[in-house]
Amino acid sequence: MVKKNYGKVMVLEDDIRFEMFFKQNLQQLLDEVETSKIKWDLIYLGRKRLKISLESYLEGVNRLVWPHYSYWTLGYVLSLSGAQKLLAQRPLGKMLPVDEYLPVMFDKHPKEQWLNHFSPRDLVALSAQPLLLYPTHYTGEPGYFTDTEDSEVVSIWNEHGAPESRQPDTMLGDTEHGMISDQGAGLLRSDVKADATMFRNDEL
Repeated sequence: MVKKNYGKVMVLEDDIRFEMFFKQNLQQLLDEVETSKIKWDLIYLGRKRLKISLESYLEGVNRLVWPHYSYWTLGYVLSLSGAQKLLAQRPLGKMLPVDEYLPVMFDKHPKEQWLNHFSPRDLVALSAQPLLLYPTHYTGEPGYFTDTEDSEVVSIWNEHGAPESRQPDTMLGDTEHGMISDQGAGLLRSDVKADATMFRNDEL
């Protein structure tokens, strides 16, 4: 989008469920953003909210909140300025999942050692509230598939040059339904072996 100088684009994953009247609600949300003259770089349309109690509505706006630490990139609207900020940090040179990279870039990630790898962290992120997108399947349900959440534990090199295995740390977040695993300090994702019912009604 940067090469073509697009003002904004919508990015969607291929396993999402659209809420009813998605197109109408999205247009109303974008109209509200335009009318309020809010400066923004990214607007989440769907995500896993992990710090709900720390989020608040934008003043004078009915459909948007300031997001805190979140998982998933189900769908979002990205502005040209947002794309430029994300590319400027050269994220492909650092092993970090995109749904961790976004909270790092709007400075709401709980891992300070991860934050220290990126500067400036000045992405202006907003989120639709209520959300407009959800996953089609949750962990453990028939038809659910992932090539990341159930990946093997990876050995990395510590500061002394010796290999070590990273295991899941403590649990983070105050989600509506169940807990989500913290990530190891090596910027690697670990899995939580969760019962399917933990996530089935997530965010509803």
